[in-house]
Amino acid sequence: MPSLFDKRLLIFTGKGGAGKSTVAAATAVAAARCGKRVLIIEIGEQERIPSIFAAARAGYGGARVYAGAAPGGQPIWSMCLTARETLHEFAVRSVKFELLYEAIFENRVVRYFTAAAPGLDELTIMGKIESLHREAPDPRAPRFDLMVFDAPATGHGLALFKVPLMAMTMTRMGPLHAKVERMWRLLADPSRTAFNIVTLPEEMSVNESIDLYKAMAEMGLPPGKLVVNGVYPDFFGADRGELLRLHEQARPAGGLAATIARAALDRAVSSVTRHDMQQSLIGTLAGTLPMERITLPFVFRPQIGPEEIEALADHLEPL
Repeated sequence: MPSLFDKRLLIFTGKGGAGKSTVAAATAVAAARCGKRVLIIEIGEQERIPSIFAAARAGYGGARVYAGAAPGGQPIWSMCLTARETLHEFAVRSVKFELLYEAIFENRVVRYFTAAAPGLDELTIMGKIESLHREAPDPRAPRFDLMVFDAPATGHGLALFKVPLMAMTMTRMGPLHAKVERMWRLLADPSRTAFNIVTLPEEMSVNESIDLYKAMAEMGLPPGKLVVNGVYPDFFGADRGELLRLHEQARPAGGLAATIARAALDRAVSSVTRHDMQQSLIGTLAGTLPMERITLPFVFRPQIGPEEIEALADHLEPL
C-alpha cells in the first residue's frame, strides 16, 4: 500500500464529531517526525488546531503551532481560512490597490451581491488552497512538503469540492475557467491528493462514511485511507469468558466495597460489549469500502492536547 505521506494534499472529512481535527493533527505530527514540512489548513471562524497543540491563534496569516519533539522532526504550521479574508487577498492582488478594493468590494451593494452569489465563498477558499499548493518561494522546492486539510463535515465538504466542477461547466473558457480547472485538477489528481474518511465505529457514522465514499467515487475524487477513530481496546482478551462468568455469579451485597466491586464488573462487561459492537461495525466497513483502514484507539482523557496527539501519531507514523 502507498504511504499516507506520498501525496502533497491530504484531505480529511467525515461525519461531524468523528474527530477530523484530532486525526489531522496526529497525521501532521507523524509526517513532521518523518522530516516533512507540514501545513494544516482549516476553514471557518472557529480555529481548533492551535488549541489542540496548546498554541496561540494562527489566523489567516498562519503561524507555527508545533515545534517538533522528535529528533530531526520538522515544525508544523497552521492557518485558518475565511471566505472574506480570502476574497480580500484575491481582490487586492487583482486590483493592486487597497483603496480601490475598499471602494469596490466593501461597497454595501456589492457586498450584498457577493454574499448572495452561489458558491463564491467555496470557490475563493479552494482557489487559496490551490494557490498554496503551487506556492514556492524557492523555485527548487515548495514551501511545504505536505498540506493537511481539515475539511468540513460530509455534506458541507462535498458541496465545497463540487464547486470547481460546477464552475467549469458554467464558464467553459476564459481566465475563470482556467483558474477553476486548476482547482479541480488538484482535487482529482491521485498523484497529488488523497481524500481520507474519518469515522467512528458507530452505526450512524459508519453509514454516513459509506454514503460519503459513494459520493466521492461518483465525483471522481481519489480515495486515501479510512481512519476509524476512537476504537475501544480489548482489555480482557482471552480472559473475557472468566469476566462474564464472574459477572453472572456476582450477588447483590451491602456495603461500599461490594457496590464498587459490582460497578467495576458492570463497566468491565460494558467495555467488552462495546468492543465487540465496534468490531462488528469495523467489519461492515471492511466488507463495503475498498480503502486501506487505519484504527486509532479511544483516548481516555477529558480533552485532547499535545501529549495525546503525540500518542496517536505513534499509530500513524509506520504508515
